[in-house]
Amino acid sequence: MDCNGVVLSVDMSDPSGGTGVNAAIKTSHAFHGYAQSAITAVSVQTPDAVLGIWPVPPVVVIDQIRAAFSSFNVGCILLGLLPGKETIDAVGDFLDTLSPKVPVIVDPVISSRDGKRYLGKPDIDALKRRILIHADLLMPNITEAENLTGLTIRDEQSMEHAAEMLLTLGPRNVFLKGSDLGLDKIYEIYVDDRRTQVFQADRLESKKTHGAGATLAAATAIMVAQGNTPRESVTRARQYLEDAIRNAPDLGSETGPVSHTFIG
Repeated sequence: MDCNGVVLSVDMSDPSGGTGVNAAIKTSHAFHGYAQSAITAVSVQTPDAVLGIWPVPPVVVIDQIRAAFSSFNVGCILLGLLPGKETIDAVGDFLDTLSPKVPVIVDPVISSRDGKRYLGKPDIDALKRRILIHADLLMPNITEAENLTGLTIRDEQSMEHAAEMLLTLGPRNVFLKGSDLGLDKIYEIYVDDRRTQVFQADRLESKKTHGAGATLAAATAIMVAQGNTPRESVTRARQYLEDAIRNAPDLGSETGPVSHTFIG
């Protein structure tokens, strides 16, 4: 099978295999692409809870990134969990000097699904100052968007306002995910400097959604690495994620990961 597109996933590891670099590797393979990884933290987690996070020293994170760039032609950088200001600043320094530039997608991991906080205010401030200016696409969920903007998001209208505000922080494109609102329909907002697009979908009744956000970001990243625009990539990645949730594997528990390798 020929490889089409190389993604560098800069994120945590996940022993349950659903999120972080694990999701990026499997998703990239599903799209006939290839994923390298720079592990920023070793997590201990299950599909239900994060039990612990052990950050990797920033110098080791950067050494992994440099090794990845010396190995293959990276077509897209996907930034997930950057666990603290020192790591954020180190990655920001690398991006400042990267030449030629490579598309950067930021999936700004700030807290876990079960509410454990990874980043404090100084870390979030550093993320806004050092990383977002490099983002070709920013892909926050509701909680992350609230942390980045200071806004309270309750409905489609406040989502749209938050997405537009996020755009002023530096990214060229913003895709705001709305599944956390708990509405009957899921609303998602895509905005760039030309137009705003609202996506709407029925909510899927499934508990096998571990890693859904990371999988969506990974699918978008591999398609950007393959030469698609961010908007085109997000549109197709949304359908891929829906199929991945509908076809989630039965691994013997009620909860679990999506099916990363399924493409309808």
